Amino acid sequence: MDNTFYKCPACGSALQYSASSGKLACASCGNTYDVSEMEAKGAGQATRTAFDWGDYKAALKPNANANAKVYICKSCGAEILTDGTTAATHCPYCDSEVVINDAFDGGLTPNGVIPFKITKERMKEIVDSFGKGKKLLPRDFLTDRRVREVQGIYVPFWLFDGTVDGSIAFDAEKVKRFDDGNDRVEQTSYYRLMREGQLSFANVPVDGAAKMDDELMESLGPYNFDEVVEFQTAYLSGYLADRFDQDPDNAIGRAEELMMQSTTDTFRGTASGYTNVKKASEDLRLLNPSVRYVLLPVYIINCRYGGRDYRYAINGQTGKMVGELPVSKQRKRAYFFGILGAVTVILGTLLCLL
Repeated sequence: MDNTFYKCPACGSALQYSASSGKLACASCGNTYDVSEMEAKGAGQATRTAFDWGDYKAALKPNANANAKVYICKSCGAEILTDGTTAATHCPYCDSEVVINDAFDGGLTPNGVIPFKITKERMKEIVDSFGKGKKLLPRDFLTDRRVREVQGIYVPFWLFDGTVDGSIAFDAEKVKRFDDGNDRVEQTSYYRLMREGQLSFANVPVDGAAKMDDELMESLGPYNFDEVVEFQTAYLSGYLADRFDQDPDNAIGRAEELMMQSTTDTFRGTASGYTNVKKASEDLRLLNPSVRYVLLPVYIINCRYGGRDYRYAINGQTGKMVGELPVSKQRKRAYFFGILGAVTVILGTLLCLL
């Protein structure tokens, strides 16, 4: 399996993409290099064909996700086994950063990528802020050691465009209350509201990796898709990356669901001035859907506490962090008895005063 190993031209050490400088950086000698310059020397971007939905349906789909593959590390010569979706990793023997070119050949090249902007140092601050003020959070949960072990990963996403066309009928009520002599009167008027039109959508993201929690990935948004740049493998050096294993034909259902819900909410938002509004029926259809294949930057933190696994994600572009925090039973008990003790003291003081 063909792979690319980015070496520092000055000292021969491994280069990694730097989220802070936007360049490939050498940890040994401190030199930095422009991504496009090193890409031209490395992966051969010009030989790749970007993802096209029509071509994928016609010819690429049967071969999109091969089984486990073997690559030879160009740094130490070790033979490494990977699964069929691995696109960037590091050699467990020499720790060199490796980009697996085969993952992007044959029309499977992403149409774009959002490079990491959040550094490991900034990620540590985000994690500290996320747990700050959480009185019931176990003290040893999000430790420095755990955070230092976290590696950024480029997660495959589908970005869908499309237009929703159609109509929705709403049942609405207006309730008016007034006094009529000595009586309190409630008057309810009923309406059938009709809304129709078209809404265009762009860059509706759907997670393309089966191993990722879809709800967690959706919670990371929004991303600024104005910062999508042309895909170059040099952006992956120093990070993990996966190729999609859920194709767009399966993912479009979720994209359509999100577009339809947004259309319903928009139409419903025009029905102002009513006491109650409820959807009665709808006739909506998705027109001219298209899709792009992009890689989005994510930090994943996995923790185990109290026999349960917790997973957190940080948006590698904006720094948004999502995930469920555990509750320490000991701290919960101490917090409860602390409050109970304070209430007891206050009540005792009041009784003495009385």
